[in-house]
Amino acid sequence: MKKIIPLVAAVALVGCEQEMVPEASAITCAPVAFQQAIRELSRESNRKAFTEACRSFEKAQRMREWEFEPSSPGRY
Repeated sequence: MKKIIPLVAAVALVGCEQEMVPEASAITCAPVAFQQAIRELSRESNRKAFTEACRSFEKAQRMREWEFEPSSPGRY
């Protein structure tokens, strides 16, 4: 009897495991990997969270891109 209770508790808790949302990165937000990750997520809230994380990551990447533009010689 003492061995059955922990076994039943373990089996009951297996179903309570939360689905992990992948971390947004250049690899996971690439189009092919993004679609695969979205398909693997079962909860709509997790899909939305991952989509927003990728949008935020891509926006941050665009903000980091810049080109040096020297001042015109006649300006100073």
